Amino acid sequence: MFKRKKADTMMDRSDDEVELGSVTTGNASRMLKPQCRQWKSVRSWRLVLGLWVAWVALIHYYEHTVVVRAMKKCQWNKWEQWENPVGAHHVALFADPQIMDNHSYPGRPAIVNYCTRVILDHYLARNWKYVQGYLEPQTSVFLGDLFDGGRYWDDKYWFNEYQRFNRIFPRKPGTTTITNVAGNHDIGFGDTVVKNSLLRFSAFFGETSDYFHIGNHTFVVLDTISLSDSADPHISEKPRDFLEKFGEVDPSYPRIMLSHVPLWRDVTKQTCGSRRESSNLFPVMKGDQYQTVITEEISNDVLDTIKPILLFSGDDHDYCHIKHEYTPKDGSGTKLANEYTVKSCAMNMGISKPAIQLLSLYNPQSEMGIGLTGQTYSTEMCYMPDPYKPLTMYIIAAIFCLIILIKTSFFPKRYIRSKYQNLAGKIKKVDETLPMPVSISDAQLEDKKLKASLQSSEEQSKFAVFFQKVGSLAALVLATFFYYYCVI
Repeated sequence: MFKRKKADTMMDRSDDEVELGSVTTGNASRMLKPQCRQWKSVRSWRLVLGLWVAWVALIHYYEHTVVVRAMKKCQWNKWEQWENPVGAHHVALFADPQIMDNHSYPGRPAIVNYCTRVILDHYLARNWKYVQGYLEPQTSVFLGDLFDGGRYWDDKYWFNEYQRFNRIFPRKPGTTTITNVAGNHDIGFGDTVVKNSLLRFSAFFGETSDYFHIGNHTFVVLDTISLSDSADPHISEKPRDFLEKFGEVDPSYPRIMLSHVPLWRDVTKQTCGSRRESSNLFPVMKGDQYQTVITEEISNDVLDTIKPILLFSGDDHDYCHIKHEYTPKDGSGTKLANEYTVKSCAMNMGISKPAIQLLSLYNPQSEMGIGLTGQTYSTEMCYMPDPYKPLTMYIIAAIFCLIILIKTSFFPKRYIRSKYQNLAGKIKKVDETLPMPVSISDAQLEDKKLKASLQSSEEQSKFAVFFQKVGSLAALVLATFFYYYCVI
């Protein structure tokens, strides 16, 4: 009687009065569901935060650590050999940034073009910032093709792109930046030079034929593109007049010539060297608004007048180093000039390893104003960070995170299920102590209902939990990219 009465008393208790140690199957669902939801919620946020921390480490590695490592490989003292390197003047040359515009890739969806432009701009801007911050060149030189379709744009669109160019490549105070080397994508080429584009380029970037004294050397910017125009004398007149007058300039300093398009060469004899990516000979061809080399006649005239010891050009996007041997008409004897065609600094110019060219000038003047009689320059190619590996790793990381989130949302681990089973086991164990056979039958029934209820609830919440995790992680990752792309 006592045991039966005690059992009846226990069965008459309300669910709210039962403690965990003596819980019945009737109130198990109420107590178990909140615990499960709370436990799963905490675990979900821990997982999301853990994945985000991994993303931060990955992004920081490729957007900072790898870039710094590339800059350290290019440090001046690792390749220049001067008696007093403190007196050297450092120059960084950037070829063909060719910033993307809305018409660079016609036919693509607008969102794809937007994302592509963001990635390309970031690569250029980030590398420029680290070159200026770690290598600290006193002079930076752009070798033309600043824009992709600048020769075709109207004034309004061109000015917006001009402002964008300056945002990507902000000038560092206390340094010199030469941007007046015009490329065929900026103004056209030869007989098809767009006059308005040429005038506009000159108005904002400076005269396309000019010279500067830098580091006890004379830098000569020559508009060989306009010089190649045989159809409109008004186009070729300016660079030709400049070339004639330059013959009267004091030749005290060694001369370095800058031209967007390389000079003529015999490609079967003047090969580019092993550092060129392409295994093919340097192309000699021409087409709509381009020509890969200046004509032999103009090239000889330029060498004879300027008498450079060194030339830098762009346009080809790949590296090339050749030697020009020429004999000036003034009878000064045979001379030799090294020409370096600089690799493109952009990641979308058909090469796998973008680079810039570094130039160290060392020509100290004596009290008599006489400089060195030996070689006064040293140059080295500086590779920019791999532009494609980070994108590959980001895609792999995104796929990995998606798999993890799918697995944890739709296919929970065994220890999650075992937690449910352990709690349900406690309920069954308590109910088994009751002496009435009917209680055992009810417990089994309630246990089945509990499992079904938990299973149904779990199924309904899977998609909600999954999208919550994905949305939260995506927001955190995008915020991190925004910080590295737009803030620092």
